[in-house]
Amino acid sequence: MASNNEGDNDGNDGNDDDINADDGMERLQNLLPLQQHILSRAARLVKPGGRLASLYHTCSLLPKENEHQIENFMGYDEGEVSRWRLDPPKNFVAAFEAGGESYLRLTSAQHGTDGFFAAVLRRNEEN
Repeated sequence: MASNNEGDNDGNDGNDDDINADDGMERLQNLLPLQQHILSRAARLVKPGGRLASLYHTCSLLPKENEHQIENFMGYDEGEVSRWRLDPPKNFVAAFEAGGESYLRLTSAQHGTDGFFAAVLRRNEEN
């Protein structure tokens, strides 16, 4: 299950004028609850104990939209979801080290891409 969450696109490389429109802090504050809702709904569609994973990703590098969303979600979800450890391909080792073993973080400076964040979550077995 992929969860393509709208972000504020702060990780873009500046090639898209529409993406560069600065909507400010108000837009970010409106996005955070929407991202949390999408993440919660997506996790419910994953079979308990199944091999499918919920992929949460944004085109943002802001911790509020990324790591904090995952940590908050896991706190509210009462142990139903766990992070899936990511094993990086050789050419992306630095991206995984920047995000920790459970996150992928790409930046234009290090990887020649727009900014990107991803986390894979696994729905735990039902007790």
